Amino acid sequence: MRPRKQTRTQMWKNLLVTAGALLLAVLAAECLYRLGLAPQNLLMLYILCVLTIARFTEGYFYGVSAAVLGTFAYDFLVTEPRMGFRFTPGLPITLIAMLAISLLACAVTTRMKNSLARQQAIRMDAEKEKMRGRLLRAISHDLRTPLAGILGAGSIMEERADTLPASEIRRLASDVRHNSEWLIRMVENLLTVTRVSGGAVKVRKTMEVAEEAMEQAASIVRKRFPDCRIHVSVAGGPLLVPMDATLITQVLINLLENAVKNSPAGVPVRLHVCGDSGFARFEMSDRGRGIPAQITDRLFQAQGQAADSVSGIGLSICKTIVDAHGGRITGDNRRDGGAVFNVMLPLNGGEEACP
Repeated sequence: MRPRKQTRTQMWKNLLVTAGALLLAVLAAECLYRLGLAPQNLLMLYILCVLTIARFTEGYFYGVSAAVLGTFAYDFLVTEPRMGFRFTPGLPITLIAMLAISLLACAVTTRMKNSLARQQAIRMDAEKEKMRGRLLRAISHDLRTPLAGILGAGSIMEERADTLPASEIRRLASDVRHNSEWLIRMVENLLTVTRVSGGAVKVRKTMEVAEEAMEQAASIVRKRFPDCRIHVSVAGGPLLVPMDATLITQVLINLLENAVKNSPAGVPVRLHVCGDSGFARFEMSDRGRGIPAQITDRLFQAQGQAADSVSGIGLSICKTIVDAHGGRITGDNRRDGGAVFNVMLPLNGGEEACP
């Protein structure tokens, strides 16, 4: 594995580790020298310093530099006469030994770090494969219902077009439209999760007004469910949140649709946002049937879902998007009935706690 190019932050970190370790070695050697420890034993401090630098820095440069500086510091500060270079025949041997220790420690450390990086990459690939598998299982299950509805309605209209009353044709056409909209939403969800987890596009955060994303999500859901009632509220004044507005709007749409589908007709769904200890907390609550106990532990997994289920690919996508924003999402049952979902997105600064 090729060594990674260091960022400026990593470079300064490595320099500080090197300088700090060398300074500690010099101070410790001086203290032990004053306590009467033999100079030959003080060399072990510099060897330990070189090993420490090789372990906690990246590449060979810092370890090799520490070996050279440590050798000359030992010659200048420890060996007699002190505060002067002796350049004795033993100095090259000490330098070679320190360099050998440094190179060996750096090689072992680099190999360990590369091995850990490879293992992490393998784990990430395995997680992606698991996610793809879950999505494929969810898709294969969820596509059957709308496709079967469209096929059934189309077959009836084709076979009985001359005998069906106008009201029945309108009902079948409405079923086709609703099932087609369902398929469109599923495609939108799949495109969203591919965008976030496929690695082709990164989440690009900009400062957005939280209420605008909420109103847009509520407007889309109201068009899909004309009889639904959605109450949108914001604590205090406008709340600016660093986020990808399109993706977070998709999260709110999925949560609102689940709430509307699982709430009694005419019962309002509440969408509220407020600042909460450095996070923007989007709270979606309903007074429906709540979350079944048997799916609580896999609520955000991409399991196949029936038309009236509260778990499945939609909530899995919500979690994927929120995780990509560095936030978290939770779901639970309310004490007085219904479900409540909380989406926590980090803010740049602290905000007032939610009332």
